[in-house]
Parts: sequence; C-alpha cells; structure tokens
Amino acid sequence: MTVTELVRITAKPEPELMPRWVPRRAGIVNVWRYYDEVFTFHDGRLLLRGPNGSGKSKALELLLPFLFDANLRASRLSTFGTGERTMHWNLMGEGTSATTRVGYVWLEFSLSGDDSRWFTCGCRLQASTHSATVQADYFTTSQRVGTADGLLLVNEAGQPLTKAALAETLGDHGAVHGNAGDYRTAVRQTLFPGLTEQRYEALITALLQLRVPKLSQRLDPALLSTLLSRALPPLGQQEITDLAEGFERLDQQRERLMAIDVEIAATRVLADRQRTYARRVLRAVSAALISATSTMDTLTRAARTSAEEYGRVAADRTQCQRTIEQLDVLIPSCQAEIDGMTDCEAYKQGRELDQLRQQVAAERSRAISLRSDASLKRSESDSDAAQCSAAERACERRAQALRGLESETTHAAIRAGMASVQSEVGQAGADQTRSRQLLRAAVQARLSQVEAARKALGEHDRCVGRRQDAEEELEAARAAFTTARDRLRDRAVRADREAGALDGHLPRTRLRRPGCPAGRSRVRARSDRARRSHRFGRDPGHHSE
Repeated sequence: MTVTELVRITAKPEPELMPRWVPRRAGIVNVWRYYDEVFTFHDGRLLLRGPNGSGKSKALELLLPFLFDANLRASRLSTFGTGERTMHWNLMGEGTSATTRVGYVWLEFSLSGDDSRWFTCGCRLQASTHSATVQADYFTTSQRVGTADGLLLVNEAGQPLTKAALAETLGDHGAVHGNAGDYRTAVRQTLFPGLTEQRYEALITALLQLRVPKLSQRLDPALLSTLLSRALPPLGQQEITDLAEGFERLDQQRERLMAIDVEIAATRVLADRQRTYARRVLRAVSAALISATSTMDTLTRAARTSAEEYGRVAADRTQCQRTIEQLDVLIPSCQAEIDGMTDCEAYKQGRELDQLRQQVAAERSRAISLRSDASLKRSESDSDAAQCSAAERACERRAQALRGLESETTHAAIRAGMASVQSEVGQAGADQTRSRQLLRAAVQARLSQVEAARKALGEHDRCVGRRQDAEEELEAARAAFTTARDRLRDRAVRADREAGALDGHLPRTRLRRPGCPAGRSRVRARSDRARRSHRFGRDPGHHSE
C-alpha cells in the first residue's frame, strides 16, 4: 500500500464562514500488520492506493468511522458490512504468537486558520487469547502524537503504554474516558459543535455507507435519500431520542447476549480441554504410581534377598574368624618347623631343583611364544602375498579400464580421492610409461599405508597373545604355588605324627640298654635319621650308620 500526496491546485480560496476542524494525520500502532504507521492528510484528504491485500480497507476499518463511532461490532468495523473480521481478530489474528497484544489507533485534527490548536482522539485496544472480547480505552487530548513536546504512545522499550501510563502521560492536556458514550460526546461536541446525537448518528451511518467498496456499482438512490434525510434537523426530539435509546439498549442487549454466547462456547471448549487434560494427568499419575509400586516390590524382594545373604555371609565370617584364630595358634610351631626344614641340605637341593623346573617352564613358554609368533608371521606372509597378487590384478584391470573409459576413470578417481593423479595421467597423454609410473606410485603409496595398518594390527595381536600367555603362566604359577603349599602342609602334619610315634619308642630303647652310653647315642642318632627321613619322604634305611 502506498500513500500518495495530492498535488495542490493553485486556485483562489473561497472564504469560509466559520473555522472548522480539518484532519491532518492518522496513525495505527501494533494492530493487524501495522507496527507504527502514520498517514498524513493533504488539506484534509487522503488517497490510499495499492494491490488487493495491502491493507487499504483495513486502515479504513481501524480509523474511520470507528474513532467517531466507538463501536466494536464487527458489522460496523468491516467495510463490507460482514461479521467475519472482529477487532479481536485484528489484534490476535494473522499468526500472532503472543498471548496478549496492545495497540493504538488515533486521528489528529487542527483548526483551519489556526495551527496552534490541535485535537487528537484515539483508542487503546487490548486483546488476549484467553478471551474473545477486546478492552477499548478511548482518549482525547490537545497534544500531537509523536512530536518532541507531544504525546508518545510507546515507552522507551518500544512497547505500547498501559492504561495507567497513558492517563499519566496525558495529564492536564487530555483525558481517558470511562466509557464509549462519554468519548462520543466529547468528540461530537469538539469536532461538530451544535450537532445533536441523532444527526451525529446519521453522519456515522452515511460514512459507513460511503465507505463500502465499489460504491458506484451498488449505489442505492433510495438509501442515499434516506441517509440525507436523516442528516436534516430532527422533528420530535424527545420521542426520537426515546426510540433511539431503546434501539441502542436493544443493540447493547444483543451485543451482551452475543458476548455471553461467545463466552459460553469458550467455556465449553475450555471445559472439554480441561477434562482431557485432567484425564491425561490422572493417566500419567496412575502410570507413575504403578511403576513406583512395582519398583517398591522389586526393591523389597531385593532387600529380603540381601538380608538372607547377609545372614549367611555373617555366619561364614564368624566361622572363618574361628578358623583364623585356630590357625594363628598353629602358626608359631609351623614356622619353627619350616625354619628347620629350610636349613637342611636336602631342602637346599630341592630349591635348586625348583629353580631348574622354573627355567624349563620359562623356556617352554618362550618356545610356545616363538612358535605362535612364527605361525602368525607365516599367516601374515601368506595374506600379504595374496593381497599383493590381488593388488597386481587390480592394477592390470585398472590399466585396461583407463584406456577405454576415461569418464568413468575420472568419477572413480574423484570417489577414491586420486583426482590429482588422474589429472597428471591425463596430462601425460600417449606416454604410457609415465602414466603407469604415476599409477604404480599412487597404488604403492596406498599399499604402503595398508601394509602399515596391517603391521600395526599384527603387532597389536601379538601383544594381545603375549598378554594371554603371561596370564596363563600366572594362573599356572598360582596353581603350582597352591599345590606346593597344600603338599607342604600335609607333609608337616605327617612329619609331626611320625615324630610323635618315634618319640614314643625312644624310652623303651633306653630301658633295654641302660648301662650303655654308646648304645643310647646310636639309638638316638638312628631315631633322628628316621625322623628326618620321614620328614623328607625318604627311606630310613637308605643311609648307613
């Protein structure tokens, strides 16, 4: 939509009988698609041009005769006289995402012949998604809108003023009217002095009819005559006033009923949505309760099982403590016997044998490791030979494909990331030796990268094998240690038992030869040798006396 300034025609001005108010500017702030639009009149006239949908009719709906009529009915707002586009739709429609929207519409007049007197009438509109009604606050002021010393309808953040802020900003220069009737009276008495309410209403009706689009195609002479007749001075003012007030009350009652119907419909929709929401909330809460109950049952079973397990573990712990106390009593005697056994010559020879066995086991594990490494290297060699053969065959196939399919080679080189090599081969032209060298170098570079990756993987596999072998050796050593400890314990017990049996025989031997010291020493030496032989698992008769 464009605003065209009318060209002033130089003519002799006609003298006016009396000064009148002339429209100078109009504005729309944050309503429909208008953010902050100002329309300037030229000698009281305004021409709006633009394609369909640019907002010409919408500007008329929001400004004239709404600011004279102060009526929010959709049939009086629409230029076509329909009820489809309400003021609530003008504020909250067209994809508005906010829940509340506030806007202003205003119209500025100046007195002809006296530019120092101004009069501005306007309306503050507020709508919300929670209600289908629009709150309208009408105001009049002697200030100009948007000037340095005038009235500002937005705050420093660019947001429209609230009703309280608007009243505070107006101060002594204007007022915010309590209802639409007071506002209409103030506008009528200021702009149209001496015009009665009936004639003022007829003027607004004429404006509504003349505002209809394509007026020339649907011009009704009878209706036009009726409108002009209504504009004449009325007869029987009191009766007509009573009738007008009755019709106005009927209209207001109808508007209230329509508003109540809209509120009832909105309440029903809200009740349905609230009922659906409550069902969903109850379903979610019940699901959470069922889940919590099942979780509590699971935790209860787990706690019962844990308590039983704790009882068994506590009993085992008590038994182990008792066993440990018994073993602590036997440790000093066992340690003394171990010290005596480790000091003898036979134990030292057995320790050398254990060292030799450990060396044999180490060499055996080393041989196994070397055999596994050799097998792994042989398999790697076979795989490398197979890969080398496959790579040579692939090179031959690519060399044949290069001679016949240059376009496919280009796409393949781009996909393989070898576009530079392909361009150098193309530059070589008929020099096949150079082309093959380039291709062979590229393939060898890729093969070297693949070989490096394979070597790294092989080294990783070998390290994993060596780790597994070491873990197996560790488990074998632990098992051997456990076996040796058990065997040592068994032999110690048997040695104690045999030593006790031999000690029981010593007194009888001394009684046989009480007078022979040499015999007692030989018997004692033989007993000691027998005890040592039993301790180390040897035959007592092996040594001579």
